[in-house]
Amino acid sequence: MTPRERILGIGVGSILVLAGCQYVLMQYRTAVASRQARVETLDQQILEAQERLLQGAYADRMMGEYLVRSLPSDIEKARADYTRWLYEIITMVELRDASVSFTNTLPAGDLYKRHQFKLSGKTDQRGWLELMHLFYTKDYLHRISNLVVRPFREGGLFVDMTIDVIGLDAAQPDLAAPTATSPMVDSFAAYADPILNRNFFSPPNQAPKFTTPSRLTATLGQSPGLVVKAEDPEKDNVRYAVIGTAPEGLELDSRTGEIKWNPTTPGNYPLAVEAIDSGYPAQRIEQRFEIAVVNPPPPPPPAKEPEPTPGFDDATQTVLTALVQGGGDWTAWMKVRTQGTTVKLRPGDKFEIGRLSGTVVDVNARFVTLESEGRRFKLRPAGNLAEAAKSAQGAAKTDENAAPVETAAPVAAVGTESLPADDAATTLATPTSESPLPGDSVPAALQTPTQEPPAAPASVDRALRP
Repeated sequence: MTPRERILGIGVGSILVLAGCQYVLMQYRTAVASRQARVETLDQQILEAQERLLQGAYADRMMGEYLVRSLPSDIEKARADYTRWLYEIITMVELRDASVSFTNTLPAGDLYKRHQFKLSGKTDQRGWLELMHLFYTKDYLHRISNLVVRPFREGGLFVDMTIDVIGLDAAQPDLAAPTATSPMVDSFAAYADPILNRNFFSPPNQAPKFTTPSRLTATLGQSPGLVVKAEDPEKDNVRYAVIGTAPEGLELDSRTGEIKWNPTTPGNYPLAVEAIDSGYPAQRIEQRFEIAVVNPPPPPPPAKEPEPTPGFDDATQTVLTALVQGGGDWTAWMKVRTQGTTVKLRPGDKFEIGRLSGTVVDVNARFVTLESEGRRFKLRPAGNLAEAAKSAQGAAKTDENAAPVETAAPVAAVGTESLPADDAATTLATPTSESPLPGDSVPAALQTPTQEPPAAPASVDRALRP
């Protein structure tokens, strides 16, 4: 064999050896990969089997919990128990015009039955949230499938909800209601706070505004009677509170805003007040006031009593209008013009006209004699009562022993003429608008005393005016 052939044979052999090694290596790798895949498949199957075991255990535990939370398998008892519980919660929240009704029962294979109920009524926003909290706190297998909440015109909310509740077929027929509360629900405060401070059906709530001026004045030693007042745009109720430290002894009524305080030292006292409305969410406003405590003012000087103003004297407008005889007695008719009345006086009668009072001493055909304040004076027809009394008073000052003053009216003014001197049977009178008394004789003329100078002739009235 030539060297060339030997080299060629060695090369071919080497290639064959390498190809064999490659084949063996590939077979080994394939076998190892196949075994590894088989191992991984078996591990996955083991994990899946373990997962199924865990799920079975979890399902078994959950089924135990569901059996406790389920309604009884007896349909009638399930309906009665759940209806009674719904009435209990609507009574707790004071739901008005409440209605609870059972709708239907739908089976779900041989696993459970779904009972459907409807609940409706009227309440406010807080009552609605209390109802929802009580519903979810009870650990029944129930849910609200439909909820409608809308405001009504009289104020408040109308609530209408549809409820689905499950009764497992595996549950006891007389299963009692669950007593434990749901671990998924917090306390009412934590549950309601995110919802209660929202206004679902109205514009955003506006803060109240103070209407009281920032500077107030109080008097030392006296109850100030001060009130801080705030008005709310939505007409909500407003409550008041002091911010920080108030002056010693000062109290603020949270409902009315009245300040109760009896300051003892003058000076300026700061006071910060907060006003909070009852809307949702509640809005508040703060304002700082300054109360100036001042000394009480000095008492005012006693007021001077006003001088009495002289009143009008009716006696100045009273005249003797007639002297009338009837039944043998004489009567003096005096006309009080300011009152439009006629006073009829007989001897012995007392009178009080204006500032003048006294007694009738005598009445005859020519004049009437009156006595006032111990002085006597005569009043003739058409004579003024006040002037006659004044003349008598002046005469008394001149001569205390003088005779009673006699006043005579102008003859022409009353229309008189000389008549016979026989006074006993003659009626002396002047025309008057007053009607004579029953039985009185109507005067025919005015008689003047015969000892006096005769009056000028004049027409004589023959009768009194009716």
